[in-house]
Amino acid sequence: MLATAGSFMGFLNFFTPKSFDVFEEKGDQLVRSNDLGLAKLQYEEALSRLEKSALPDVSEHRHRIETKNRNARESLALQHKVSAEELLEARCFEEAGELLDLARELTRDPQLILDLDALVTDATPDIPVELSIQGAEGTHDEVFDLNDDEAYFLILCSTLPDDVQDVYTGLGKNFQSGYIALNKGAFAPAANLLKKALDEQGDSITYVHLELATVYLNLGDVHGARDLLEVFIKAYPESLRAYEALCEIYWESEAYVLADTLLQACPDTLKTTIPILLLMGETLFRSGKQAEAVSFYLKSIEYLGWDEQIAVALAGTYEAIDRKKEALATYQEVMAGCKSCHRQANPFVRQRYAELKYEAGDISSGLLDTYFSLCRENPENQGLYFGRISDIYKRQGYPTEAQRYLEMARNRKPEKD
Repeated sequence: MLATAGSFMGFLNFFTPKSFDVFEEKGDQLVRSNDLGLAKLQYEEALSRLEKSALPDVSEHRHRIETKNRNARESLALQHKVSAEELLEARCFEEAGELLDLARELTRDPQLILDLDALVTDATPDIPVELSIQGAEGTHDEVFDLNDDEAYFLILCSTLPDDVQDVYTGLGKNFQSGYIALNKGAFAPAANLLKKALDEQGDSITYVHLELATVYLNLGDVHGARDLLEVFIKAYPESLRAYEALCEIYWESEAYVLADTLLQACPDTLKTTIPILLLMGETLFRSGKQAEAVSFYLKSIEYLGWDEQIAVALAGTYEAIDRKKEALATYQEVMAGCKSCHRQANPFVRQRYAELKYEAGDISSGLLDTYFSLCRENPENQGLYFGRISDIYKRQGYPTEAQRYLEMARNRKPEKD
């Protein structure tokens, strides 16, 4: 187990007092007011000023601001997608196309890229899909047949950082075919192909190790994955995917000291990134240090500003230690932030918010609306939701509606805990 005081203080040492640049502060304010385009410009100016500063080491500042800028870009891309969908419904195809192009320039989210491409395809079914591929020679547009393996491989690689794209395209045919099989869920063929690619690398440590480890995890070969990842991360100490996979492996075997040591040793450029902070908090939580996890998440928010992912982790930790009022308030704040960005909170957040409201005795129409919405979005849990709706109607004094939804709840398979 982790040593409570030493480990927790070690995590808190990641936070050193730093003065925030005025442009970064302005960007943060603009994000809170949902002026994401202007926020992006402020963060870019902050980065420009930072590089010209006399500070001896700007890496942590740079990575923090780059993360905020990336988050602003992703949120702005999502806004453009929502607006484009509305324009498509109104048959304003040209205007929608312009927004989709802007969104694709902004985002690096693989799923959002696919969603945007689907919108383009749906709106213009006879026009080939143009994908912006990031490469060593800059961004250029190419037209691909989506059923072609070479094209599919390039699409997969286009979501990776530029330097990684260049490496992946040079790892050989077996790697290409194995990587495609992995992404299509064909894990056994992927394992065979990637093992051949690994043999081709000789003694070199490459991204073949990472992708083959991913295949092994999907096949249940935890020891094989761990061996590959522990070798890989020494050669590629800034790979967030490797930290996430190794921590999962260590947690499953209750090797919390190993997870602690791994995270403490990560490069300074990663130490205040959201993925690493989440792994640190989860390590504290899983090792039985829930109170320390709460303090750590609060300190993270204090240092970096509001972050939805950390807030959700904090709310879940509050629930685990029966601090339900704080959990409810945190979920509510997450939902308010989503509303300000004109997007709906994910079903998990809204379900936890609704359940805590229900446990607190809420029988409002607003809570009914939330449960009805969850019934549509999360049909596998309709038995639970219809039961809640029935009880709320009963307590509101509507017995007919209560009985109807009680019967609907009984006809659905109950939620598994």
